[in-house]
Amino acid sequence: MKQAGTALNIVLLIAVAVLFYLHFSTNTAEVLPPETTQKEPVVMMEDSLTKFMSLDSNIAAKPIKIAYVNNDSLNKKLSMLRDVENRIAKKEKELQGNIEAKKRTYERNYKSKISEFESKKNQYTIKAPTLTDKQLEAEQGKLMEMQQEIMQMEQTLQQKMYQFSQEQEQDYLMMKSEEMENYYLKVQSFCQSFAKTLGFDFILIYQSGGSILYSNPNYDISNYVVDAINKEYAQNKSISAK
Repeated sequence: MKQAGTALNIVLLIAVAVLFYLHFSTNTAEVLPPETTQKEPVVMMEDSLTKFMSLDSNIAAKPIKIAYVNNDSLNKKLSMLRDVENRIAKKEKELQGNIEAKKRTYERNYKSKISEFESKKNQYTIKAPTLTDKQLEAEQGKLMEMQQEIMQMEQTLQQKMYQFSQEQEQDYLMMKSEEMENYYLKVQSFCQSFAKTLGFDFILIYQSGGSILYSNPNYDISNYVVDAINKEYAQNKSISAK
């Protein structure tokens, strides 16, 4: 019995020794610091341009505040643009009327010349049996001259009509360009004031198919811009109408 107890004590001592070994060996592994790898120092390379720059704190990257205006909103909702488009359409209609009026004048003159030629030709046909050879030759010469005049007149009128149409079109394009430029300058001026008041650094214009592929709706200020421009435009329009 005594031997059995001694044997049991020996087994317990061995077990305790194993547990102590495992415990301390694990802790030692845990506290070992991870291996560190030495990195090569970073060398800043200077290219042929930057070495000539005089850099200061103003050129450092800064946080910016950006907003955008949707061009579709401007096109659909701005009263100022409606008036611009109406003036352009009126000018286009006016110039088309000028071209049609000029064309009718040229056609009237041409038809008058044709009628004169036909009348003289009929007179020649009636008088021909009673005319001498010399008289016939003289009358035929007059008819040929008139016919050449008519051909020349037709060519001249076509050239004049083309030139007049080009002048009218140029007048229309210049007027349209001025109207649209003034419109964009007014929108730009307002957006500049808007940006200064609210502290924006950039106000972009977004339109479908443009260079901006995506825009966060949270930065869309179209409604504010349209509402303010419409109110200002309505006020100025009522003042100028008095």
